[in-house]
Amino acid sequence: GIDQVEYVVDRFESEHIPLDGVWIDKDYMADERDFLIDRKNWLRLPIVVDELRKKDYKFVLLIDPALAIDDGYPPYVQGLAKHAYVISSFTNEPLVGVSWPGYSVYIDFVQPTALRFWEDCLRDFHSTVKFDGLWLDMNEPSNFCDGECPDGLHYQYYNFPLDFYDDLYYNPTHRPLEHKTISMEALHKSDKSQPEFNYHSLYGLLQSKATAAFFIDKLKMRPLVLSSSTFPGSGRYVGHWVGDNYSNWDWMKLSLSNIFNFQLFGIPFVGADVCGFNGNATATLCSRWMQLGAFYPMMRNHNSRLSRSQEPYVDEKLKSVSKKAIRTRYTLSRYIYTSHMRTVLHGGLYFKPLLFDFPSDITLYSVLEATFMFGPALKVTPVLEDRIVVMDAYFPNWDWYDLNTLKQIMKFDAAEVKGKNISLSTSLLAEVMNVHVKGGSVVVQSDFMAAEQETKIVKMKDHPVELIIAPHEESAVGFAYFDDDETMDYKQGKYWEFEMKVNRTGLRVELVGGSETWKYNRADETIACIKLLGVERPEKIKCVKMHNKTDNSITSLKHEYRASNKLLLITAEEGKDMRFSNIDTVFWRDIVC
Repeated sequence: GIDQVEYVVDRFESEHIPLDGVWIDKDYMADERDFLIDRKNWLRLPIVVDELRKKDYKFVLLIDPALAIDDGYPPYVQGLAKHAYVISSFTNEPLVGVSWPGYSVYIDFVQPTALRFWEDCLRDFHSTVKFDGLWLDMNEPSNFCDGECPDGLHYQYYNFPLDFYDDLYYNPTHRPLEHKTISMEALHKSDKSQPEFNYHSLYGLLQSKATAAFFIDKLKMRPLVLSSSTFPGSGRYVGHWVGDNYSNWDWMKLSLSNIFNFQLFGIPFVGADVCGFNGNATATLCSRWMQLGAFYPMMRNHNSRLSRSQEPYVDEKLKSVSKKAIRTRYTLSRYIYTSHMRTVLHGGLYFKPLLFDFPSDITLYSVLEATFMFGPALKVTPVLEDRIVVMDAYFPNWDWYDLNTLKQIMKFDAAEVKGKNISLSTSLLAEVMNVHVKGGSVVVQSDFMAAEQETKIVKMKDHPVELIIAPHEESAVGFAYFDDDETMDYKQGKYWEFEMKVNRTGLRVELVGGSETWKYNRADETIACIKLLGVERPEKIKCVKMHNKTDNSITSLKHEYRASNKLLLITAEEGKDMRFSNIDTVFWRDIVC
């Protein structure tokens, strides 16, 4: 009940564990019915949600597309009046299936009147519970009988004989297509010429589109929606979780290929249930999964009510590992957001196998799920097996830098084709996460000490950032994206997209997307320092200066060389600042001092 939600949130807060959102499964529903709150165990849900949102938590509720058949259930009655349900080709009445609330009807998202009905249901429910997002489940659509079952019997195949399914171009299971879903012969009121067979794969997409439209048009918010069922184009409206996985090492590894696939399908906001949904995760498995999940596009810990609790506070080591993993994600919040929004604006993948960046290196085919690129710059090497304290990890022939130490661990060799294995410490005791920066990249990162102060990722906007420049052949490139994070105003050009280009003489920052007249006024537009990695000859750098494009001035910057990791640290003089919006160029070579 709602008391358990409050308990979990209180534990996160008292243990100072970062937490950004609260997701509620169908437990809150009365008799497992959409839009009805269980008044016995969840009566205070609207009040608690309001309190959580005041503390910057996001609140997401699960919802299903099947409505219980009950003349005393207002949504069902309203839907009948608006002819909002999928129709049985046999009875010409709403098709009857079975879902969580029992005998149910299915909203017909092909039908314009059904779209308005869905919008009305969401609007009325939002007036009661101020949810920030919705989690669309069972929208394949799922059915606990085959086809339709008004009398509790399995559906009879009236028009499609059983051997029809073996004649399909692709049916690997050789099972009837109605297995655990609605009839392929069902009809849609607005297009009775086409059976459900021709619409079936679009059901989740059409519900996703309608739900996203509610957030955009009615709430004036960017949609935060996850959908179980997706189709090409769904990524424009929703994200996805990869389903009810299991709490074991094999399923953790499998999550990588799942996420790779959905990036290819054009659905970038995707993740697996961290620590697993079914079964009981050990503290070690959950710790490693939290480390991996920190680099999923969507990070969410979620499990079955039949499984043991797997919140970070249930084990001291798990808690410590989880804090570090989540806060590492926090330090990369601007980098992650930039990678996501550049994918939204320009396409591409930001969670991908290394072979996409190094297609000629055939060794990478054998380590497809052992490592991955997170965004354009970061190579992540997770621990995917138990009892691993040291591992050999393959690195393509390139310049690579350790994100933790900022030391260069591998140099590009033009005479070689293949890369090499490098031994990496993976000690869970030391809470090691192996993340490396690809040469030729500029990474926007926040200081870890700043992240340690916060338990909400949105608060990272109150802290300045650092630029990590990892050169390849003395050049590098990176991006930084800013908008209001909440609305669709970026569609009207109200955002900043900066490109950062580095050559042997310095760094140039240029606005390449958005509008100069739009303003962003948070602290993370300020650059606290620039860290230039792999500097072999510091004596060549006599001074560092910045060309400020806002007033066309030239300003001297402080610089310090750290020989232990061959790093040049550049900071502004006291009383001055470096910001994405005021830097034209930072010079460190070929200048008059």
